[in-house]
Amino acid sequence: MLIRCPECNNEVSDKAEICPHCGIKISGNPEITGTGTTLTPNHSPNGGQPTPNQPKGKSKAVWVVSFVIALAVVGAVYYYNVNAEKEKEREAYEYALQSTDPMVLQNYLSRYQDAPREHRDSINALLTQIKMDDNEWQNAVNSGSRGALMQYIADNPDSPHLAEAKNKVDSIDYNHAMREYKSSHAIEILQKYITEHPNGRYVETIQEIIGELKSIELTPEELDMAKGVCRKFFQAINARNESKLLSTVTDFLASFLNRSGVSNEDVVSFMNKLYKDDITNMNWYMMDNFKAEKVDNGEGGKNVRVQFGAEQHIERTDPTKEKLARYIISAEITPDWRITKMNMKKQVVSE
Repeated sequence: MLIRCPECNNEVSDKAEICPHCGIKISGNPEITGTGTTLTPNHSPNGGQPTPNQPKGKSKAVWVVSFVIALAVVGAVYYYNVNAEKEKEREAYEYALQSTDPMVLQNYLSRYQDAPREHRDSINALLTQIKMDDNEWQNAVNSGSRGALMQYIADNPDSPHLAEAKNKVDSIDYNHAMREYKSSHAIEILQKYITEHPNGRYVETIQEIIGELKSIELTPEELDMAKGVCRKFFQAINARNESKLLSTVTDFLASFLNRSGVSNEDVVSFMNKLYKDDITNMNWYMMDNFKAEKVDNGEGGKNVRVQFGAEQHIERTDPTKEKLARYIISAEITPDWRITKMNMKKQVVSE
């Protein structure tokens, strides 16, 4: 037989010990009336309403428990969200603290305006330092000075621009070395660059140049031989000695005084033409600016190319005519130490 629970008004069996819906005791409950009466669905002896004596305490307790549970859930969710946001802020702070990008730092300050004051102060201080460093860096770059860049490197060992600053110094030193080398042809200048920049960007280029220089560099003995044959050429002219002169040149010169394919007889003619009728004596002197290097001769060997200054001192009977002339002499000497090319460029002599 079905009866209605006086607590929740749901249908239950009169044999049930407790209500399966709300848990109130059914069997032996004196408040349950109409025992043995069959009830149709949704109908009770008092029209479906709980009897005046039906208890309310159990329903209120269930509501309180439910409210407490809901409040606990909301509190747990809030606590989780707050902790998650704090963790995000902490991670963002640590990341910004390691960054040198002003955009990263500014983004942290904009996003976490409620972050701990010590965090925001640290990021603000770092941002200020980076801005100051950037100004100092721009001043060093704009100066274009090696000294300014070296001072920046010394003052800012942890700067994000450190590598760029060193590269700029590297380039300045390389350009300086190349300019100095081209004017002096001193291999020591190139070697100095490598000493100062062992890991420089231009080390391989400099090493290649040094290798090429060494391949054309004369030994001290070869340099003496080159100087000797040039000196002998002019000594022969001073003495007007034809045989001595011919011993210094090839049978046919590749070029002589801007003419190609010149015989050694033409060289003798040149010497004789130098002695004008009024000239009583002549002396050629080689200057100390002698330069020499090896060049390919097109026959699988190397000639020695030389350049030096020379002065022609003339004694003559006519005092109004030239008594001193200066020339730049350029020549090439074969492997058997004979001149095969020679050109003489006259210089202006100031009074």
